[in-house]
Amino acid sequence: MVGAGIYVLTGTVAKEIAGPGIILSFLLAGFVSMLAAICYAEFGSRIPKAGSAYVYTYVSIGEFWAFVIGWNIILEHMLGAASVARAWSGYIDSMLDGIIANTTKTITGEMHDQLFAKYPDVLAFIVCLVYAAALAIGVKATAVFNGILTLVNIAVMTLVVVLGFWYANPKNWSDQEGGFLPYGVGGVIAGAATCFYAFVGFDSIATSSEEAKNPTTSIPIATMLSLVVVTVGYILVSAALTLMIPIREINPAASLPDAFGELNLHWAKYAISIGALCGMTTTLVGSLFALPRCLYAMASDGLLFSCFGKVNTKTQVPLLNLVVAGLFSAILALLFDLEKLVEFMSIGTLLAYTIVSASVIILRYRPPQVPEFGAYAPDTPDDDEDEVSSQSSIDTASPTSDLIEVALAGRLKPQFRWLEPILGKYEPGSAVSAAVLLFTVLSFCLSFHLEVSREIMYQGTWWPLCLYGFLIFCIVACLLVIAVHNQNTRGLNFKVPLVPFLPALSIFCNIVLMVHLSALTWIRFFIWVVIGMLVYFLYGIHHSKEGEVCSSYAMLLSSSEASKCHWGTTSEQTDGRMTSAHKAFQRLIGKKIAEDKKPIFQEEEP
Repeated sequence: MVGAGIYVLTGTVAKEIAGPGIILSFLLAGFVSMLAAICYAEFGSRIPKAGSAYVYTYVSIGEFWAFVIGWNIILEHMLGAASVARAWSGYIDSMLDGIIANTTKTITGEMHDQLFAKYPDVLAFIVCLVYAAALAIGVKATAVFNGILTLVNIAVMTLVVVLGFWYANPKNWSDQEGGFLPYGVGGVIAGAATCFYAFVGFDSIATSSEEAKNPTTSIPIATMLSLVVVTVGYILVSAALTLMIPIREINPAASLPDAFGELNLHWAKYAISIGALCGMTTTLVGSLFALPRCLYAMASDGLLFSCFGKVNTKTQVPLLNLVVAGLFSAILALLFDLEKLVEFMSIGTLLAYTIVSASVIILRYRPPQVPEFGAYAPDTPDDDEDEVSSQSSIDTASPTSDLIEVALAGRLKPQFRWLEPILGKYEPGSAVSAAVLLFTVLSFCLSFHLEVSREIMYQGTWWPLCLYGFLIFCIVACLLVIAVHNQNTRGLNFKVPLVPFLPALSIFCNIVLMVHLSALTWIRFFIWVVIGMLVYFLYGIHHSKEGEVCSSYAMLLSSSEASKCHWGTTSEQTDGRMTSAHKAFQRLIGKKIAEDKKPIFQEEEP
């Protein structure tokens, strides 16, 4: 986390989005990241395997949502490499007093400012290709090298904070310079949506549960402590920057060294520039190192073209993946500026965190499959008996407290049996999954309505308030529908507290930040998602290896998976009473049906 974010974001957000209110933006982004990080910690406890949100979702929720997250992880790494390369170039240009930018503008002219950057950044393009080529021949940053660069980062942050507060001028936060919130509360929220980029990387803590000695306590503590330390560091650096010089004089491409240059502290300018280049080098190498391997993992599962699943025998590196990753990252760095790249990256990351938070709720209320506990599960009635008798049978059987919890998972709590005529007719867990989906949609509607009708509401118009009341009522109703069901926490070493309310708050906060991103960012993201859906439905769904023993995650799935058929459906193993539309909806809300994946572990009967 302490890498490119501090050098890429502070100037851009402070000058163009939030002003000195960037301090509150980092605080809000850190809080939202904390909510998502807690959900990641439960995922790491539920599936104690090294990996990422793609692995978690593939194993627990299903292939489609795993593709959605994996597709966004590809975008995250591509944009991360491009944004860091752009910032890398900006810092070099700052040390050369703008020679590169001025020369490029003279030769190529300026581009469309709304859609692209002001000028094509050729140096950033070359940097991406050079680092990709270095990784292609097997060059890797060692742990010692990364440790040294991390110490340089910390030293640079300390230097910025100490000198910044020494030369601080409170007038830069005065009304003459626009005040502390020159862009209002909306600017703070929009800045938080962009600052979310600075906290990308905390998921590496949650995904290391397999290596942790005591993941039950160490992973939550490490996650929270890291986020707190990084948030405090970002706030101090942002405060120092906005107190040193007015926001109108900030250079977004190289804000920190130029700020010290304005104060005639040229030695500090060059020291910070060198430290920034060291920090951004590790981040750029990390993004270009991870991106080809993400492509390889998805190709190994059949979701991407098989050519991306090949590894060079000499270098042991997926060379084609590295070429594609380096080229596309270089093109993005060439055409887009930092603000557009960071916003574009933030929206994909926020969507991935939203899916993770929703998955935590769905899995908490989803009962395990009967074969997993076949030796202990109480007798259940035949198919011709109604759901009420099934509920009574399960309630009366209580071998142990764990088995009672497992048997009741996804069913109504005893004190809410009066809702049986409404919710009791659905399969256990289905009502919760539908409520989570509806909650997510309603949260987006509420956030969007709040964004577009804020001024009308301030004028006293009655209809926005009525719509707010209706949406809030429906959102609360969704939470109550979820809360009246029994949870399944069996086997969890770490549990998110206050489920479903804390994960629901994470979903809502992520959506609020997404709504505050620019319309052009949403258009670009929509195009990216459309491309991903075309890849999935025209290729991935036909070549998926989810039901094959050779799947890269076959070790986590049972060998009795149903075989794939046309358009990704599975062979029918039930009595045929469930329609195709019903099955499609069940998969969409994350509900496993009879022909979907079986339990992760399944003991064979002697």
